Amino acid sequence: MLGVAAGLSVLIAVTGARAQESAVAPIDEAGWQGVLGVRPAVSSGQRFVILLRAPSLAARVLAHGGLATEAEERAWTAATVSQQEQFFARLAAAGARMGVEYRYARVLNGFSARLDPTSLEMLARDREVAGVYPVRTAYPAAHIGTEGVLPSVVADLEIAGLDGTGVTVALLDTGVDPSHPYLRKSVLPGVDVISPGSGGIAQPHPTIPGRPERHGTELAGIITGSEGPGGLHGIAPGASIRPIRVAGWQPNAEGGYSIYSRTDQILAGLDAAVDPNGDGDAHDAARVALLGVVEPYAAFPDGPLERGISGATVLDTLTIVPAGNDGLAGPSYGSIAGPGAASDAVTVAAADGRLSVPTVRVYVRAGLKVLYDGEVPLGGAPSGTVTAGVTFVSRSTARRGIKGLFTRQGESRVAGRAVLLPRAALSGDAVEDATSAGALAVLVDGSLPAGAFSLDVPPGVPVVGLAPGVARDIEGMLRSGVPVSIAVGGASLEQRGQAGSIAAFSSRGLVFDGSLKPDLAAPGVSVPTSEPGRGNDGDVRFGTVSGTSAAAAVTAGVAALLAQGRPGLTATGLHGVLVASAKRSDLDPAASGAGLVDLRTAVQEEVYAEPALLSFRTEGAASEIERTLTIHSVSTRPLVVSIGKTALAPKGVEVTVDPARVRLNPGASAKIVVRADVRDVSPEAGVATGEIVLRMIGSPEAHVPWAVAVPPRVDLLSRVSVKPTKGRISDTSPFVLSLVVGAVSGGPVPQVRAVKLLDIELWRGRKLVGVLARQRELLPGRYTFGLTGRAEDGSRLRKGAYVIRVVASSGDGSPKQSEKVAYQVR
Repeated sequence: MLGVAAGLSVLIAVTGARAQESAVAPIDEAGWQGVLGVRPAVSSGQRFVILLRAPSLAARVLAHGGLATEAEERAWTAATVSQQEQFFARLAAAGARMGVEYRYARVLNGFSARLDPTSLEMLARDREVAGVYPVRTAYPAAHIGTEGVLPSVVADLEIAGLDGTGVTVALLDTGVDPSHPYLRKSVLPGVDVISPGSGGIAQPHPTIPGRPERHGTELAGIITGSEGPGGLHGIAPGASIRPIRVAGWQPNAEGGYSIYSRTDQILAGLDAAVDPNGDGDAHDAARVALLGVVEPYAAFPDGPLERGISGATVLDTLTIVPAGNDGLAGPSYGSIAGPGAASDAVTVAAADGRLSVPTVRVYVRAGLKVLYDGEVPLGGAPSGTVTAGVTFVSRSTARRGIKGLFTRQGESRVAGRAVLLPRAALSGDAVEDATSAGALAVLVDGSLPAGAFSLDVPPGVPVVGLAPGVARDIEGMLRSGVPVSIAVGGASLEQRGQAGSIAAFSSRGLVFDGSLKPDLAAPGVSVPTSEPGRGNDGDVRFGTVSGTSAAAAVTAGVAALLAQGRPGLTATGLHGVLVASAKRSDLDPAASGAGLVDLRTAVQEEVYAEPALLSFRTEGAASEIERTLTIHSVSTRPLVVSIGKTALAPKGVEVTVDPARVRLNPGASAKIVVRADVRDVSPEAGVATGEIVLRMIGSPEAHVPWAVAVPPRVDLLSRVSVKPTKGRISDTSPFVLSLVVGAVSGGPVPQVRAVKLLDIELWRGRKLVGVLARQRELLPGRYTFGLTGRAEDGSRLRKGAYVIRVVASSGDGSPKQSEKVAYQVR
């Protein structure tokens, strides 16, 4: 009988199952995982999302053909809420203790709660429960860029007469600063999921003055900013922003506060996005919802968030999400962040359009010893020559904010010095604090990409990343009392080999079931936008932001323009047209989906496909896989559509289509069958990619990317063992089942392999006694379960020999894997 699941040690990006002692590959110049991978430690507090079998509002609307009156929707939502009340009452009467925190009735039917082991077991076995899922942490998918306003990225994303007027974008992120002049015309009253009552306004740090939440204000400016300096404006300045605060300052596991969200909070935000006034009627749903936070590596295709996004789509809200900023963990399995695996989400990669990047020469010396002499990317402000002694700032000091950089007498510890920050202390706030305290330069333990940092960094103050070995040498010298000095040369520009490429930090597909993601790419490096609050001189603040959340915000603005220009498109239609019209260029579908977002083509597109991306999951020994593609006409004229195909990286895959031509009347649809011959595909071949191309006379082509991949062969279960907590196992004396689940496979670029479903079965001889535990969506790590000498139904086990059989399913079509371990009940 399941007692507890504890002692989880997540191995993502560190170790995995079997022989996985080596770490993930180091960060290169443009790979930002090192920056964004330093995420605060957060405890989920035994929180779970419980999905119920009774229909949600979205499920009822779908069952009625997608149409419903306002009164019907209010009645259906009330029925779902009533069913939940009855469920809670019944479980409470049975002895379950549930600390319910959030309830969901619109995009899906369920709730989140803190559960003790006994209540968790009761819920997992209840007839009304469809599934129990762990709550995970989500983080902003962006990184602060260079201070000062750069040329706008919207030049190629403008069409006369379209500014997003009449379209509402729900922004699920940190709070927004509505007083910023750049946003004053566009921000509507919002919803605060974390601290109800604030209206979605950016909140200050609970203990450190001058540290407001920034990310939501930055993304809002990318979408709807207007009347900025030098004519700067957002993608859709006429649209409205509905801030829904699902992320912000919350307690972390170290006794302080960090900015993050949780999956249960994001679900509550989706419910608010489709019904902002909470009356149960979703006719006031936002046209577009932008999610700016992601769950790292959690590319599960059908978890609660993914199902919630499907529900929002039914209620006609298009959800746009970042692909994630862990590109170095891909490229095949596991790099996409959750909920980017959702088929109904527009998952966006970040493109880097810079033609050149700034670099500086760095010279580090300790006494007569040269520790480093070389060229590095300039991560911060434009720089002149700087020479200074180095001061190390510990993580604990950085956590105190700017106060930690001053003595009790008010003297700065870093004025006129170069500050060395440990990787774990790296943040926009830490950099800003150091420069505000008078530091002449900021050094970071680990590589930084060009233009990666900073906010309010005065001109002439460089921010540079040093190789980890150099930083350790500096720290060691300083701790030994040896002075260290650094000289930073003036900035110069280094030409990039390829403009318009996908940023190295941008997460790649596939997702855990083998489906292709992301959907498309958009500008995501050094995007100019608004910053909350005021600078030291009292002026409003502007800066740049980079990351896949910035790219997703650009796409959300494009979607708002498209929704204004083509109001007849449903959420599914907006999704399809955005993908179908994307510009392929030479980009890899596993990194960019269909290619770069292209508004000018999107407003002319006359057809789109459903699904927007086509994935062929290999299963068993099948030599041919078949998929059905539905082509929808959104034209006012009859069309003859020719269906062709392009192999971008075939790797032994042959794709055919039938029929090769269809006729479509205005608003009509047609189905075609796409077959992939996969007999020559192997795990070593990697991902095969290509496109289905829809061609019409007098209209732009529409593209449907496809992908085929065979999952790498890895052990999903290892190190399975049982150990009694006392001398023997009985119905009162538990034993601990310990095992490693999932893997981080080796190779030049590691791949994360997760487990979709884990069953712990109890056998006696050839007879299955019962399923003791079932766990969903497990990321690689070591898991422990406390089990007692009782059966699935709670009855006492007879004395004798038993076998625990652990069964793991990856959900990607590869065979289930199982391990057995014997034990004795005495």
